Amino acid sequence: MKGRHLSPASFEQYLRSGVMIEHPVDGEPRVTLLINPGAPMIGLRAPRGLYEALPQVRLEHVSVVPGHGVEGRYLEIHITNPQLFGDAYPVLCAIADRVQLQRMGFSAAVSDTLHVLEQLLQRGQALTRERELGLCGELLLFIGFCRLVGVEKALAAWRGPNAEEHDFGIDGFDIEVKTTAAERRIHWVESLTQLTETGHRPLFLASHQLTEAGPDDGWRLGDMVAAVRRQATLAGLRQDLDRRLGKAGWTDPFADMCRTRWRRRFPSIAYAVDKNFPRLTPDMLDAVRVDLTRLTDVRYRVDLTGQPAAAPTPTLLAQAISAEVTT
Repeated sequence: MKGRHLSPASFEQYLRSGVMIEHPVDGEPRVTLLINPGAPMIGLRAPRGLYEALPQVRLEHVSVVPGHGVEGRYLEIHITNPQLFGDAYPVLCAIADRVQLQRMGFSAAVSDTLHVLEQLLQRGQALTRERELGLCGELLLFIGFCRLVGVEKALAAWRGPNAEEHDFGIDGFDIEVKTTAAERRIHWVESLTQLTETGHRPLFLASHQLTEAGPDDGWRLGDMVAAVRRQATLAGLRQDLDRRLGKAGWTDPFADMCRTRWRRRFPSIAYAVDKNFPRLTPDMLDAVRVDLTRLTDVRYRVDLTGQPAAAPTPTLLAQAISAEVTT
């Protein structure tokens, strides 16, 4: 297994196997990932400093315990609620990174990581997998526009963080960005107006279909944020970009928490949202005399597998949608 950490998919496979393992995390000092499905427990083990005290942990199902083995004194953090294992694994990875990459003691690494996590939870800023994918998709297109038209014009085109009608608007047309990790190109549409044209401006749907990548492939959401920040800094537009990232739901502690590496499952596709596109709009429902005042919330899924791409696709959109991430 290459890379510092098990991928989330590999971690899930070990959990399902039911076999207890101790997996060394690549780096120094020695940190070991503990997986014991039978206990049940997941955790980390790391050396304990000579005068290192146990951290104060006041979370249910989370504990830190001391121990002594052939390699000397150590500390372990244990998480014992199986329902938390999937969400807790990135937290364990973040603790290991603080120990090995930032040279923090294990107790300090645990305290610091859990403090950041508590701040996120108190502010209600946990980033769901769905929102992580959505922001990945928007940044994929944004990166493409940055390379083709420059950061300033790309920032002006990125409208999603400002809660405008569509995610992007550029060169006389609008774009909704949708991203899925499913094997079929299935996307959620969040309202009746999301796939409705604004005036006479053509509307396109940019569809990204991603899958989890291996440890030496693809990119994490934090990598994408770092990449666009580098470009914005060179253009003197870092503050403008950071404001938009914040409005889009990004906060820097997510760089530790979003551990999944992504890559394209299939090439991204742009669809023309026209009379042949599968969608629901207020005009369509009004035409069949649906009382829209009674529909307070409409959210539906659309399966675009096999749907013909826009013909022709605007050259700028066709090039931007296929941009690769350079981390």
